[in-house]
Amino acid sequence: MRRDPRPRPAGSLRVRLIVWMIVPITAILGVSLWLSFASAFRQATLVMHRQLLSSARMIAEQTRYRDDAIRVVVPPAALELFSTDNHDEVSYAVFDRGGDLIAGFPGLDPPDPLPASFDALYLPRQFRDEAMDAVVLRQPVIAPTGVEPVVVMVGETLKAREAMVRSLWLSGFLEQAALVVAAAIAIWVGITWELQPLLRLRRAVLDRPADAFEPFSTAAVQSEVRPLVQALNDHMTRLSAYLQRQRRFLDSTAHQLRTPLAVMKTQVALARRGSDPAEVSAVLAEIDGTLTAMARVTSQLLTLGRVEHERAQLAVETVDLSALARDVAATIAPLALDAGVELAVNSDGPCIVAASTVLLRETVANLVDNAVVHAGSGAVATVSVARNGQMAVLTVSDTGRGIAPQDRARVFQRFQRGHDVAGGGSGLGLAIVAEIAEMFAGWAELIDPPCGKGFAVRLSLPLAQRPAASTKALV
Repeated sequence: MRRDPRPRPAGSLRVRLIVWMIVPITAILGVSLWLSFASAFRQATLVMHRQLLSSARMIAEQTRYRDDAIRVVVPPAALELFSTDNHDEVSYAVFDRGGDLIAGFPGLDPPDPLPASFDALYLPRQFRDEAMDAVVLRQPVIAPTGVEPVVVMVGETLKAREAMVRSLWLSGFLEQAALVVAAAIAIWVGITWELQPLLRLRRAVLDRPADAFEPFSTAAVQSEVRPLVQALNDHMTRLSAYLQRQRRFLDSTAHQLRTPLAVMKTQVALARRGSDPAEVSAVLAEIDGTLTAMARVTSQLLTLGRVEHERAQLAVETVDLSALARDVAATIAPLALDAGVELAVNSDGPCIVAASTVLLRETVANLVDNAVVHAGSGAVATVSVARNGQMAVLTVSDTGRGIAPQDRARVFQRFQRGHDVAGGGSGLGLAIVAEIAEMFAGWAELIDPPCGKGFAVRLSLPLAQRPAASTKALV
């Protein structure tokens, strides 16, 4: 059987739920911040490009052909567009079709090649060891010889754009961080509130007396926790039944042991007062008989304890019921011979059942021993094993005195004996048989004796589905 992996420490449910919720939210926040940074960068770049294009168009519109040359007049508004607190540097230059500087700042290199279309072109430039973004705009100028194209370039350093990106991004970051903190607080408060039913259940479990097994209310907890509470109630029901059986067992055991001990104490007192050796010997023989009965009761009580243990930790193996019956009969044969009982075993062949070898042996031994002890001298006890469909059937019958009709209904109850049964029994043998049979999905029942008189018990157990190499062959 595959063992369950070692359980990990559970820790705090509240903290674990918070982690399961906050970690994904934080990851989403990180992605959102990256997207908001990209959005802020695009917006700031768009604003900057629009300013550059407006400035370039103003300069281009003031470029004229006068006095046999192309003249450039830079209006003050073209440069005032870039007025900010970040002290950006603005550069401009106007080039002819050959790339020669007409007006502007030397060192602001034109693109190579010059643009052929009249669409605005944005490109990064380097001016006096500072990076800047620049716009290049082609502008036609009417001259006497025809149209002379010029190229207007306006560039600005990146301080204002970076400041705008930080401003836009930081405001978005603070808003989203505030939302995450508010969500964490709301989740913490919500989880704490929703855990109150579990905490009340915990308090109810701790405050409950040890002998109280009433079920807990499933309506007081959430639907996801109700199966756990129902499982706890089912476990307490089983535990209550188990403790009740143990209590009845201990009460009955104390009664069964108290009586022979009181008898022995009386017998010892008689032996101590007696002076006739024959009388003392008779009393000692009675004491020996009482000790034998107590040993039998003790053995059967230990068997009941083993039954309760096996019921909690059921160990099942395949067992040949026919071989087991022959082995038990061979063990009890000397006792049957001393009691004057003829013991016979009949079998149709192997009958493989799934059970515990130890408990099944105890079951068969109880049935055979019960027949030998109570049948009486001259009786015949027969042990038969046969198949009946999907069941293995073991029948133990004898030709003895039998049992009174009014006692048949209670012979399988603990500490119950027939009224006319000879002494020495404890009333546990058939109760043990019934409980062990029930453990392995079988049953025990009284049947009419085959010969018409005596006593007969039939034990039925399901045949094993896979009789294999694990079969216990008892010969």
